[in-house]
Amino acid sequence: MKKLNRTYIMGIVFIILALWVLFQTTQIPEKLVSNEPGPKLFPYISAIGMIVMAVLSMIFDGKKEAEDNKNGAAPYLDAAGWKRLALIMVECIVFCVAMNVIGFWITAMVGMMMFIMTLKVDKKINLVFAIVFSIALGSLCYFGFTKGFNIPLPKGLIWSSLGIKMP
Repeated sequence: MKKLNRTYIMGIVFIILALWVLFQTTQIPEKLVSNEPGPKLFPYISAIGMIVMAVLSMIFDGKKEAEDNKNGAAPYLDAAGWKRLALIMVECIVFCVAMNVIGFWITAMVGMMMFIMTLKVDKKINLVFAIVFSIALGSLCYFGFTKGFNIPLPKGLIWSSLGIKMP
């Protein structure tokens, strides 16, 4: 029996995840307004995209990884890489909790800055650019969804308990 490499295993995992997303998307209630695609469109697009990318990765990267394994290539992640991956997972959990406590808008800006600092490793990043980018992207996401798509995002328990109205 041929040994599966990591690329094939991850491809299978992502295909299963995409199938789960497709199944869960069928559970979304549909309230169509004239000529609007509805809430199911984006999950379907992302799930199909995940399947396509997983299959392409398995085809092209799987062969490359098999050749690299024969040639004795370096491991996928070293110890520092695994620590950074764990830190990113912790940051994602903190982001999810903070989003409900202090709201999406502020959390998105601070979270983006945290992700930039974690992912930059040894690269030099202009701090002013990182701050402006974090504020701009967090604001674009928040106002794009709340004003553009009319989708409510968490405003934060702190602000509502203090009686402060967030935009």
